[in-house]
Amino acid sequence: MAGYIGRIPLSEAIQSRAKYTATNAQTTFSFSYQPGYVDVYLDGVHLEDTTDYTATNGTTIVLTSGAITGQVLEAIGLKTFSLVNGKINYAGTAAPGVGDDNADGYRVGSMWIDITNDESYRCVDDSTGAAVWIGTTLEASDLGSLALITPTGTGSSSNFLRGDNSWVSALPTAGGTMTGQISFGDNVHAKWGAGDDLDIYHSTTGNHSYIHETGGGDLILKGANVVIHGTDGGKLAQFSNQTWAGLFYNNGEKLRTSSTGITITGTAVATTDTDTSNTGSVTLDFAAKQNFVLTLTGNVTLANPTTEQVGQSGFIAFIQDGTGSRTVALGTDYETPAAAGLTLTATASATDLVPYLVVASNRILLGTPQLAFA
Repeated sequence: MAGYIGRIPLSEAIQSRAKYTATNAQTTFSFSYQPGYVDVYLDGVHLEDTTDYTATNGTTIVLTSGAITGQVLEAIGLKTFSLVNGKINYAGTAAPGVGDDNADGYRVGSMWIDITNDESYRCVDDSTGAAVWIGTTLEASDLGSLALITPTGTGSSSNFLRGDNSWVSALPTAGGTMTGQISFGDNVHAKWGAGDDLDIYHSTTGNHSYIHETGGGDLILKGANVVIHGTDGGKLAQFSNQTWAGLFYNNGEKLRTSSTGITITGTAVATTDTDTSNTGSVTLDFAAKQNFVLTLTGNVTLANPTTEQVGQSGFIAFIQDGTGSRTVALGTDYETPAAAGLTLTATASATDLVPYLVVASNRILLGTPQLAFA
């Protein structure tokens, strides 16, 4: 039909729509449609039939490549039906006449397609011998003054026709400058790299935002002075190129690195194990704790640990229970001055303090006990 753009029309049709949220790598979606009359969109992008998907059996749509978890597939299908009980001629070779009437099975609303002249007609009066048919093909001459509108400017592969009938520049696939913002909805991923290696998105799960490096490389942030702020504008961290890095609390610097080490503003508190019941074999966890406060409820042997780290230091406080006279024996990893072992205050509830330093794997040096703190 002259002047028609789009799919070959159905005589009458019922439109059906469905949306699906994809699971990971999902390719098959159940949907009822008439083959040849279905449009498929993935996250709002129109897919190409036979290239991006297959839809031939009327019941399923099969994607060429699996969808990503959370992507939304929308299918729009058409199914034919007839508004009239009368005859429809899909293969006419000329225009209908007055004799193409109810005696031949045509009724008001019947359609006639003239495939020779690319025209379509609709019956508006089926009276015997006086049938009336009207053409329904839109021609340029039918548009009246609308057909005289001429776009301003010159069209090309680098511009498009805007709604105000003017040609404007289109953003090229390589290069170009955006002059406005780009907005992405929740759970819509912006991806970079041939393998989608960089993924940026906002998730409705927990209302979190993500910058995700999914490839085999590192996520690298570059800048001579990189500063991370909280939502209130307060500084959380700062990294100055090859000079220093700092961590902040309530916009105040608490820790700063330098070429010689670190500087702490405030106090640095190591974790302490406070165990109120110790008897028999006791193994200290140097990976979890720095210092140890042990109440002795029986005689104790400090078993050889496996978690000590060279250079680690701290203290071990021994507190006698209400009975007192509890002793502490040592595993072979613990060393004391002149191999004298530990002699603690026997008085009930007495507190003794022993410093320690890890000098090598399986070598924990214990200082001379400081006795009977009161």
